[in-house]
Amino acid sequence: MKGIVFLGNKNLEIQDFKDPTPGPNDVIIEIKASGMCGSDLKFYRANSGPSSLGLGGDDKPVIAGHEPCGVVVEIGSNVSKNTFYKGMRVMQHHYEGCGNCFHCSTGWQQLCNDGVKAVFGVTGNGAHAKYMRCPASTLVPLREEISFISGAAISCGTGTAWGALDRLSLKASQTIAIFGMGLSSRSSFNCWITDIDGWMNFGSNNS
Repeated sequence: MKGIVFLGNKNLEIQDFKDPTPGPNDVIIEIKASGMCGSDLKFYRANSGPSSLGLGGDDKPVIAGHEPCGVVVEIGSNVSKNTFYKGMRVMQHHYEGCGNCFHCSTGWQQLCNDGVKAVFGVTGNGAHAKYMRCPASTLVPLREEISFISGAAISCGTGTAWGALDRLSLKASQTIAIFGMGLSSRSSFNCWITDIDGWMNFGSNNS
């Protein structure tokens, strides 16, 4: 399959990769949408490629893209068929941890007690390709009424915004100041407005 690689120094390249195969605890996603995050620009612009930013890696080509959304097409032998199944619409959280510690079991793989094994799209192959391998534990179901494009945005930028607002426990009577007009800032505004109105719809045109 073909995959996009950020070479650094504002260069990218379409390279050939083997189709991924799942490990026992993995799934393979057929990518339907793959977003571009503001942080991707750091990897695109890095003087000596993404590994020069201190995130690990061994300078081998890595498929970019850490906002994946698609459909499960293969399932590893240890993955529960009652939880994940072929044809399931999913988003993916782009960190791989040990999968067993408190942080991993509560969805915070980036804080894994044993350290992050992979940041998909940076140190592990990401979503700018036809297929992507990832642990089943990093998947989030995507409702039918939410488009794949919206799901890709939720995977990182919009999900980050909503998570921050949720932890603040803001009330409709309070005022919030949002600085900057990148994806996360705009998503924060949209999430805040829709939540005040008493509904939350990540699949709307304003997401």
